[in-house]
Amino acid sequence: MKASEIIKQLLVDNNGRAYCKMLKGSPLEIWLTQDGVCNSGFPQLICEWDIFDAIVEKAKELGGRMYRGDSASQNGAKIGSDELPLDTIDSFISINFYGNKIGNSTLRRSTYYSAILAWAGICTNMRSNAQGGYIILRPEWR
Repeated sequence: MKASEIIKQLLVDNNGRAYCKMLKGSPLEIWLTQDGVCNSGFPQLICEWDIFDAIVEKAKELGGRMYRGDSASQNGAKIGSDELPLDTIDSFISINFYGNKIGNSTLRRSTYYSAILAWAGICTNMRSNAQGGYIILRPEWR
């Protein structure tokens, strides 16, 4: 199954709503929509189904680990810079799904995608190891 299918099924099993934990432990309410998953932390963001699948595929290409880039995004780093490389989640989805360009800044979306993927048991959401926070795909997803 694809990551998006797992997430959909888990939400359907929970009547369309659930709580997942953010990295620091605070609860994030998530709910099912036709286009993806909405959340209480960034209600304007719909975490789209195909983006979940693309993140997992890119993380596989990177050996199962993918840096989020959330702190750099939040601090205004430019896509493709040393602080926000192209293979971080925020750069990757910003360029491939939101029409952004190298050299521009981007929004911090990886925090929400990572928390939902971890809630679904697809990855582990890890704190910074002095190089930034990252996800590690669980062995069955690598």
